[in-house]
Amino acid sequence: MSTVNSIELKVNLRKNNNEKSDQFGKYYAELERKRTLSLKGLAKHIADHGSIFTRDVIEGVLCKLCQCVPELLSQGVPVKLDGLGTFYPTAENKNGGLESIEAAKNMSPETQVEGIRIRFQAEGSDLDNITSKAFKEKCSLVWGDEIEITGYKDADKKYGPIYKKTPISNPIVEEEPEPEP
Repeated sequence: MSTVNSIELKVNLRKNNNEKSDQFGKYYAELERKRTLSLKGLAKHIADHGSIFTRDVIEGVLCKLCQCVPELLSQGVPVKLDGLGTFYPTAENKNGGLESIEAAKNMSPETQVEGIRIRFQAEGSDLDNITSKAFKEKCSLVWGDEIEITGYKDADKKYGPIYKKTPISNPIVEEEPEPEP
């Protein structure tokens, strides 16, 4: 395993409880996500990695990046951050598309475009490959929990599922015995 660090990435399993699905009853892997890191937190993290720049300088650059990337995307300019990937805009269409070019001539693009999405394509070059299978090799995966929905916070089941987490034991991994004193 060629992990960048030894910090474990927990893989939880969630059961498909949709009785209408042909995959009903099967378990699917999902990664456990931690609390989202803020811009200040990211700046501190970068500074803590031995940067010659202080947290406030890094934070200033990141703030400017957060202003400039959306500005450029709103003009149709994709932005590539070498080693990370490319951000680019796409249109979300209303009503499944237009029947003809003639139909477009009688309306504004505002009528057809529901929204503009910001997409991200991970870097895929040999040195900086962080596409899905290559990135997996940089992670240290371990089993986490079985995630079970035990109820909902609202009657319509739209918001607020209540989860039960049960640790998954891994019989494949054997712990080494403690050395005798």
